[in-house]
Amino acid sequence: MKRVNIYWLLLDSLFLIVFNLLFFMLGDSGDAKTSVWISYGFIHFAYLAMLLTPLLVRRSSAEQDYGRPLYVITSAYFLTELVAGVTLILIAPETVKVTIIIQAVLAAVFIGWLLVHLIANEHTAAATVQREAELLYVKESSAILQSVLSRTTDKTAAKKVERLYDLIHSSPVKSTDNVCSLEQQIINEIELLNNIGQNEIEKIIATAEKLYQLAEERNRQLKTNNR
Repeated sequence: MKRVNIYWLLLDSLFLIVFNLLFFMLGDSGDAKTSVWISYGFIHFAYLAMLLTPLLVRRSSAEQDYGRPLYVITSAYFLTELVAGVTLILIAPETVKVTIIIQAVLAAVFIGWLLVHLIANEHTAAATVQREAELLYVKESSAILQSVLSRTTDKTAAKKVERLYDLIHSSPVKSTDNVCSLEQQIINEIELLNNIGQNEIEKIIATAEKLYQLAEERNRQLKTNNR
């Protein structure tokens, strides 16, 4: 185990050590009521939930944005639970009913709040993946075509490639499932165009014209779907 991990483990254990030391030294744990032990358990549960927050954070480029609200939720629950739990331990109600109701409500609010944010994170992540996939068609295709254009010496072929580049570069970014296969076909054809030798002028022109028709069809279908 790395030294820094040991330090973190010690830091995470600090609260548990101090809290349990105070609980057993200052209180009469041998004669503690059931309601006291319930609050004792919930305080530990809240602290454990806060420590396990990193496991709930979705791994992505926007990891900090996903994690920040979760840390706020688990920290808020722990602090609230610590105040409520210590208060109930000091009061030590005769019956467990009041303690169970308070602890159950706090836990339910925490879990509900946490689940809402986890669901929202999943929706955000799905939308981000879709957005990146949509950008891939325009950005990647345009980049490859720009590379092809920069090394195309024949004027006629260069005009065809430039015309194709202008069309794709100005195409709608937002896509739909209906044109996914068409977009993949265009990307594959652009890869083929990129591999054509510069002396194969007629093949470059024919491929660029075919791609132009496919790109126009993709845009036409998108326009039809959005009506």
